[in-house]
Amino acid sequence: MTPLTLPEAFVLLLQKHNGSYYSTCDHTGAAELGELVLQHRVAFAGTKLQLLDPTPTGIGWVDEALAQLQHKAGPQNKPVAVTTFLQGRRGGRKRHCAALAQRGLMRLETQSVLFFTQEKYFPHDPTRTALVNDLHAIARRQRQLDDRSALLAALVHATGLVQRLGFDRAERQRLKEISKGQDLGAAVEQSIAAATAVITTTAVVAAVTAIDHILRLPLS
Repeated sequence: MTPLTLPEAFVLLLQKHNGSYYSTCDHTGAAELGELVLQHRVAFAGTKLQLLDPTPTGIGWVDEALAQLQHKAGPQNKPVAVTTFLQGRRGGRKRHCAALAQRGLMRLETQSVLFFTQEKYFPHDPTRTALVNDLHAIARRQRQLDDRSALLAALVHATGLVQRLGFDRAERQRLKEISKGQDLGAAVEQSIAAATAVITTTAVVAAVTAIDHILRLPLS
């Protein structure tokens, strides 16, 4: 089976066993950004994004995100604000749930309630459990970090999922260190170590700030 992308792994962790999800932790756009960094498609220029390679990959959401960045960067390929990227990646959770369902890693159930149709995605329990166990092993220093696991662990902490997945105090402290790019080990590339701290501070805080701004808008 094709390995999970960072947003796919993140979305599997977001989904609850009852088909709902941890809505306050939903920063799937930040996970997508992490995947683009892992694929060396973007890099950080300070706290902005520099598009490195817009070549299509054949993966729908990746190509869509790269096209959006290329459009925003313009002919001179100017750095793009993280908030701009995140605003263009809304609705990411459902995109990845649908993709996971096609791979057999989610189960979709459609329910009709009055005049509304509700979709619920149920995660594949063995895959989700393996992800959670792997993160616990990382938090206990029983497993060596690599680029992908460092970013996932950092996102789990920064988005608040760490509070939902049964981590004890010592484990949460370790994930906090990872989210700051600290003590990641030799297996994590230097560029990924730097990006880990930026993504989990700039990207997630930017998403929260955008939501807070919307909530403060006066009602029409």
